[in-house]
Order: sequence, then structure tokens, then C-alpha cells
Amino acid sequence: MNDRIPLRKMLTIGLLPSGLKKTLYRLQGNHIGKHVKLSLGSVLLCKNKFSIGNNSHIGFFTSISGRTLQIGHSCNIRSAVVILADNIQIGNEVTISETAILRAGHLSEKSSLIIDDLVHIFPSTTIDPSRLIHLQEECAVGPGCNIFTHGSYKNILDGFPVHYGNVIIGKRTELTYNVFVAPGVTIGDDTIVGYGSYVNHDLPDNVLAAGMPAVVKRHKDQFAPTPSKEEKEKLLKDILQEFENHLSYNGIAYTKDQLKMIEDTDIIVNGVTHFNLETQHCDKPKDELSIALRRFLSRYGIRFKQTE
Repeated sequence: MNDRIPLRKMLTIGLLPSGLKKTLYRLQGNHIGKHVKLSLGSVLLCKNKFSIGNNSHIGFFTSISGRTLQIGHSCNIRSAVVILADNIQIGNEVTISETAILRAGHLSEKSSLIIDDLVHIFPSTTIDPSRLIHLQEECAVGPGCNIFTHGSYKNILDGFPVHYGNVIIGKRTELTYNVFVAPGVTIGDDTIVGYGSYVNHDLPDNVLAAGMPAVVKRHKDQFAPTPSKEEKEKLLKDILQEFENHLSYNGIAYTKDQLKMIEDTDIIVNGVTHFNLETQHCDKPKDELSIALRRFLSRYGIRFKQTE
């Protein structure tokens, strides 16, 4: 489990077809849900029994190693990703993009990686869970970001500081691009951290922060005031009109009665799939139109937890 990249396993077990690989893991007592895909070269190495929910996909030559491992449903862990921690808990509908490295440099029983539902980790990120890293629901870690729970290289006996500390990134918080988060930092909910920032202290909820070190520049009501009910209805109508243009551009046939909006709280597709904008839950999209709508709304940061 200490191998940074378990090449031997990737070039043996990893090269098995997805079906055979899933059978092998199940025979070892692990739980793998329906419609899970384990791509060529991918491996899961766990000292205890692990679990993967329905419809999750592990990309090409991705390795996930830990003592305990749980992956929820409908996750997309893409190609050339490395994940290594003692305890790994990944929620539902999590996306971890290509070449992301989530690896504990100092692996121990204190190493823990917890990723809640609907989190998106973008390409070329480096996350070091030598201590606890908790990425809370719907937060985003942008391209080139770095999150570390340890700062230790120079000799402590020569007077140089050594720091270890848990990192918590709040719900719906966005680390934009090339943000560095230092050990021991907690960032609150609905906060945005600007490009190239260095975060070495806690940040509160609902702020825009930037700089080296990052400082609060504005509060949410200054840069993103909550729209009124009428403004929300107009925004939704404009988005749905653009969605219809999107369907036409992509050659997806539909009729006006297939897509209905009820005030600013609900969208009904084909009289079956229900998108509730207040609770941000939706029925599991099964038809092409519902799937396309859910993906399109995410362009505007409107995301839904689906009923599995």
C-alpha cells in the first residue's frame, strides 16, 4: 500500500477486463454495485473489504489504495488518478478529473480523505491527506490547486518549523485556480478563493478571498446578492430557452409539453422526472431529455442530488 504507483498490480490485475476484475474483487468479499466500470490498468488495493456503489466508473490506469475504502454511487474517477490514504470515503456523484494526485506523503492511521457528495476535483490538483482532509458537499477544487496537511522538510532540530493539521473545505466553496491551502486551515461554506491565492489561516462563510496570504475582499451580499423571486423566475426562463436552443443544436427532438416549469421551484420533464430547485433533489434521470437538462443546468452551478 505504500507504493506511490502500484505498477506491478496495474500491469497484472489492472490489465484484466472489467468483468473479470469485478468478479475477482467480489470473490475477495468486496461489494461492487451494478453497472460499475473498472477501466484498463485500474486497481483498487485495500487491506479491509471495500465498497463501490452503482454506476461508478474508475478510469484508465487509476490506482486507489487504502486500509478502508468506500465509494458511493455514480462517481467518475477519471484516468491517471492516484489516491492513497489510510481511510478513504468518497460520497455520491463525485468527479475526480484526470491526473489528480490525492496521496498521503506521510501515511499513518491519522491519514484520512473524506469527500462528500457532488464534489468536483479538477485536473492537475495535488492533495496530501497525511492528516484529515474533508471536502464537503458540492465544493470544487480547481485546476492546479494544492492542499497540504503537513509542512515538513527542513530539520526541526535546527529550529525549522514542522506543521501538521487537518484541512476542511466547506460546502459549495470554490478554490478557483492555483490556490494553495496550508495545513490546519478551515474554509467556510459558500466561499470563493481567487486565482493564485495562498490560504494560511481560516476563512469564514460567504466571502470572496484572494491574495498571498489570502484576505477577505468582499462578502457575498456585496458581490453575489440573492435574486428576488421574480428575478429567479426570469433567470430560469432564460436558461430554459437557452436549453431549448442547446437541444436544437445537438439534434435532440422534444416537444414543448415535455418540459414544464412551475414558478421558480420545480421543473417537470416528460411528466415523470421531477427537478426540485429548493431542495436540489431530482428523480434519477432515465430519458435523454432529463439527462441533458441535468447536465445543462450544472453549467449555471445548479446541481441536483439524484434519487438512486
